[in-house]
Order: sequence, then structure tokens, then C-alpha cells
Amino acid sequence: MNARLIKVWQDLQSSYYFIPGLMAVGSIALAYLTIHLDEQYGLKVSEFGFFLSNKADGARTILATIAGSMMGVAATTFSITMVAVTSAAGQYGPRLIGNFMRDRGNQVTLGTFTSTFIYCLLILRVARTGDSGTGENMVAEFVPNISLLTAMGLTLTSVGVLIYFIHHVPETLNVGNITGRVGRRLRNDIESLYPRDLGEQNKDKDVDLSQFSLSDAKDIRSNAEGYIQTVNEDALLDLANEHDAVVKIEYRPGDFVTQNDVLVRIWRDEELDEDAQQKYRNAYAMGQDRTAHQNILFLADELVEILARALSPGVNDPFTAINCINWFQSAMKAFLRGNMPSPFRRDEDGALRVIAYPINFERFASVLCDQSRAYIATDRNTTLKMMTILTELAAQTDSEPEKTILIEHLKKLKIASLEACKSSPDSDDIEARFQRALRMTTDTDYFRHEQSSQRWIGGRG
Repeated sequence: MNARLIKVWQDLQSSYYFIPGLMAVGSIALAYLTIHLDEQYGLKVSEFGFFLSNKADGARTILATIAGSMMGVAATTFSITMVAVTSAAGQYGPRLIGNFMRDRGNQVTLGTFTSTFIYCLLILRVARTGDSGTGENMVAEFVPNISLLTAMGLTLTSVGVLIYFIHHVPETLNVGNITGRVGRRLRNDIESLYPRDLGEQNKDKDVDLSQFSLSDAKDIRSNAEGYIQTVNEDALLDLANEHDAVVKIEYRPGDFVTQNDVLVRIWRDEELDEDAQQKYRNAYAMGQDRTAHQNILFLADELVEILARALSPGVNDPFTAINCINWFQSAMKAFLRGNMPSPFRRDEDGALRVIAYPINFERFASVLCDQSRAYIATDRNTTLKMMTILTELAAQTDSEPEKTILIEHLKKLKIASLEACKSSPDSDDIEARFQRALRMTTDTDYFRHEQSSQRWIGGRG
């Protein structure tokens, strides 16, 4: 599939109108179904007298009342949603607007009200009072009681959805829920990209990259600019197999590309015509902003942004920052547990076709730690918390390169926090925590003892 089609599908799923649109189509189908049932079978008033009407005028009044009230409630809920989005964007960062627009609760709420309105409108047109004429020109009275009963059911459902929405909006603005949704999605995306059961690792370390010199590569350059939102790697693999070539991906989702930048480099004996080059370009889809699709660094940046705003002088909320740090730990732990996929993708015959380097732990830890260090170092509580998670991650990993990276971030945080700290007791606490942390990362028995003691993290044992 063309990457642009994938991008369109992702945009549709994350849009505010996709679910309401589907529900509106469903209400149209439901209206025609119930009208057909009314024409074929109908219901007698004596069977459901409390809910039905024996006159078309009464049915039309009920349907018109429901339709008018549904549109008023839909407009109110949409206004509330916009106020919530504006408030969240100003407080937690504009990049979180998409999270609120993608919220299924808000979408279903709007879809319920608009669908009920459309349904009642369609039923209203077939409810007729009839006339006193005779013969072929006589118009018989038609009271769609099955449809009316369905409209009453949709109305009761809408009332329940309205109660849910009133409860749901404050929940969506709770900063703990906001960071939780971002952090949980980040962890799930990492587990999907770096699964534990990947199998044999680093089996392609013996690939001789010297045979792929830049001077021999044929460059496919971008004819557009913007943020890369989707890369269809399967399409690139198929194209490389079709052209008997090796393709190296130079940009990943989330990177900004300007015109004439090299998207992919191709090693192939023959030149590629313009149509073939365009097929490679079609494997990329670009947009005006970054998205979370295929891009775990975007979600990491969102957590850092929430933390930075929480520790700004105007907000000064260290406990929200600590909540973000807890999700830092969840994401990095998922990264350390997973297996790094090989950058070399082969076809069914085992021939190397695509070179695509994944985001490694060093890059990921830098996004979380380096970008947030300047803010964390200004607060004693968040500094100690960040030291805690870095220590535990370093002590629990069996990979020496990753452990070295975590210890380096621990040292950088200590230096930055001591420079920013203006209180001698706080400086002493930070220095003591750092010295204990260094010993815990190298002495397993000491780590277990300290972790279960009352001194570590305010008393966990």
C-alpha cells in the first residue's frame, strides 16, 4: 500500500469526526430498517401503549422534540470539548491536542447525539397524518411505532452518554491520566517494536558494510518537505527485491526533510528511471507536524514536555514531574527487556535488501534524560527520583553498554543538580544518594539490601 494511503487511514482513525461519521451512517441504515419493519409489520398501541402513539401528530411532536434537543446537547458537548482541549494545550503543551481529539469517549459522545438527531429526522419525514380523500388519491395515516420506540431507546441511551461525558471530561483533564495514557502507549509501542521473543539477535553482525560505499549509491531525493509521518518498509523491501537492489533508509518517521534531501540510497548495477524513483518516494508520507505513528520519540517528547511545564516557575508542580519520571522508568525498562531488531532485512531467499537502523537505547535514553535534565536539576525531589530510577535500571540490566549509558546519565544529573542547588542540606542529600547509587549499580547484594530498606526512596521495604 502507498504510504500516503496508510497516512490517510491513520489520520482518519485519529480524527475527531471518524467515529461520529460511522455512527451517522449507521443511524441512516437503522432508520431505513425500522421504517421497513413498520411498513411490513408495525406495532399496535395496545402492546406498548406507554411508549407508542396512536396518532401521527403525536409521533411527529415526539420526534421533533428529540431531534431539536439532541442538536442542542451536541453543540454543548462540542463546546465543552473545545474548552477542555484549549485548556489542556495551554497547560500541558500543544502536542497533546491530538490525544484529546483522538479520545474515543469524546468521539462516541458526539456521535451518539448526532446519530440520534439524524435518525429522528429521517423518521420524521415518513410519519404522516393522512387525509379524508377517497380512491387512489387518498393518503393513509402512517404512525411508525417501531421507529418511534427505537427513537425513545436512542434518547435514553443519549441521556446515559451525557452523564458519562460529564464524568469523562474532568478525567481527561487530570494530569495523572494524561501522563498515564502517553506513558502507557509509549511502553506498548516499545514492546511492539522491540519484542522479547524476537529470537536470535545480532545474526547479521558479519555483514560487510564496506561494499556499500556512498560513491556507488544511487540517491533517491525528496521532492517535498515536511515531517515524515509514515514509512512503508514492506513496500521498500518489495521494490528492492523487484529491482535486485539493496536499499538504505536515511530518514525515519519524525525526522524533518527538506527538498532534495536523500530519502534512500540504492546500490544497483543499473540506473533507475523516474517512475521507479517515484515508487521509492511513494513509500514515504509527509505532513506538517510529527505524529506518534511509527515514532516512539514523539511520545517520549510529550512526556518531557509535560515534565518541563510542570517544573516551570509559573507552575512549580514537582509531583506531576515525578509522575512523568515514573513513566520514564516504565519506558526504559521495556526497552531494556526487549531485543534490538537487526537493521538488515532480507528477502525470502536470504539476500540482503533493506538497511534500516532502529532507534537504539542510547538515543532513546538521551531523549528522556538529556532533554529533561535542565528542568529536573532545579528541584531536589525530582532529582532524587530521577537518580532512583536510573540506579534501579542500571542495577537490574545485564547489558554492560546500557548500564554504562545509565551511569553516565546519573553522573550528569548529579553535576547539574549540584550546580543548580542553592541549599547545602539538599546538596548533601543529592551527593549521598549519588554515592549510594554508584555502589548499588556494581554490588548486587548491596542493591538488594538498600532497595528493601527504609532509606531507599523514602522507605519502600
